[in-house]
Amino acid sequence: MKCKLVILSALWLAVASPSLAEPTRDAVMDAAQRCEGIPDNRVWLDCYYGAAQQMRAALGLAPAPESQTRLVPAPGISYGGATQVRRAPVQEKSGGFFRELIGNTRALADNMPMTAYGFGRDGRFTVTMADGHVWQQAESDIHMAKWNKSAASYKVDITNGTSTDLYNMRVKGETYKVTRIK
Repeated sequence: MKCKLVILSALWLAVASPSLAEPTRDAVMDAAQRCEGIPDNRVWLDCYYGAAQQMRAALGLAPAPESQTRLVPAPGISYGGATQVRRAPVQEKSGGFFRELIGNTRALADNMPMTAYGFGRDGRFTVTMADGHVWQQAESDIHMAKWNKSAASYKVDITNGTSTDLYNMRVKGETYKVTRIK
């Protein structure tokens, strides 16, 4: 009887204790996905490493530094504090030869606020929108943005451009060529 009680107690502890549960790759990837909107590559990489902390602990590896783990947004939140919203990918453009020449001006965003923006070392921007989409300035665009207010103060219009992967982003009367990265 005492042996059964010990075995049942051990089984109960193994099942009931969340600290003994092994993390899944999906949980790590979900955490890493919340880092996606970070425009700076070094900060994004630190967040990505921090997202793997639960797997590192399960494998007995050295813990990630707090400077990395604190960068990972809480579940349901993406970089910039916006609630994560999963959207369908942008529809591929169609409409024939003439539509490709003049572009399809269907609005993908209309007066939508930014939730975050940042500039890379080359001065090009990455913008996270309220719908969760992330846009990056095209390398071919020579027009440099000079934003210095909070992200939410900028309202954005995005329309299809004249090529299959470039779009037009209009902010404060200025138009930039962008590509969607998320």
